[in-house]
Amino acid sequence: MAELFSEVYNCYFQVIKSLTEKKSRISEREVNFHIKNTCFEESILYLLPKLTEQGWGFYEKQDGFLHSRLSEDFYVPLTDLQKSYIKAILLDDKITLFLNEEEIEAIGRAFSGIEPLYLPDDFYYYDRFSDKDDYKDPDYRKHFRTILSAIQNHEYVDILYESRFHRRLHHSYLPCRLEYSIKNDRFRLLAVEFHANSDSDGARTGCNPRVITLNLCRIREVKLTSRTVKQLPDINHLLKRSCYHEPVRILIRNRRNALERAMLQFANYEKSTRKLDEDTYECLIYYSKENETELLIEILSFGPMIKVVGNETFLRLIKERLKRQAAL
Repeated sequence: MAELFSEVYNCYFQVIKSLTEKKSRISEREVNFHIKNTCFEESILYLLPKLTEQGWGFYEKQDGFLHSRLSEDFYVPLTDLQKSYIKAILLDDKITLFLNEEEIEAIGRAFSGIEPLYLPDDFYYYDRFSDKDDYKDPDYRKHFRTILSAIQNHEYVDILYESRFHRRLHHSYLPCRLEYSIKNDRFRLLAVEFHANSDSDGARTGCNPRVITLNLCRIREVKLTSRTVKQLPDINHLLKRSCYHEPVRILIRNRRNALERAMLQFANYEKSTRKLDEDTYECLIYYSKENETELLIEILSFGPMIKVVGNETFLRLIKERLKRQAAL
């Protein structure tokens, strides 16, 4: 069952579903491009062999192309297990942040007779901070929905923010991404800050845009401005500029599905991965000072499945933390 949930309920299932529905014949190059854009760059190492007759057998190779072995009217309805899983997800307070009241009610009616596969109380998080976001708070939900709408519509927002030192700051931002922290059980907003003399497309004179990270729980007011841009800035490029020049270099032993778990765990980081041998992968993770501690904790949670071999600064931080834990 663990493997079933690993493959069915994540991006791997989505990319395979879209490939099988797209066309009956496709080139290997197109498959590579589709996997890279839908999953992770490293997913090709795992998915491509599985799609052919060597794995799940969805395709067979002929004349340099991959030919689908499925009929044109192929369709997979939701199984009882999938419905049960969806019902369990809907019990998570976080998922309802992405839905309006009408959608929540409609989904509730559609799955009214389905038993959830698991309950939120079935999980115990031993390595998570206790001061999580209050996802049921009406103001929090309102702020989240407003920011989500602004991201989808490429719209500026005015935000009144309270820092951890209780200083209130008011700025105009272009929200670009909502990021979830597993360790803190909190949402963060990645937004681009521009000067007041920016034009309608966010162009600035004299300096470059800057990525700001804001905790959702510290936002006191957020208002749409009706000012939009044609396209969001390349947030990954801006984040990479704020990263240390030397990434963390880790070696992943692919035991107990460690490679896939690592790719999901570090999905929000800029990274590069390559295969060294049948059992070992090298991954370079680019990070900034802001998320250094969180990355350190995430890496340590993998235990012996991950070995840190660089950089020296990060290695020193890990040694210091392990010494403190041993002393306790």
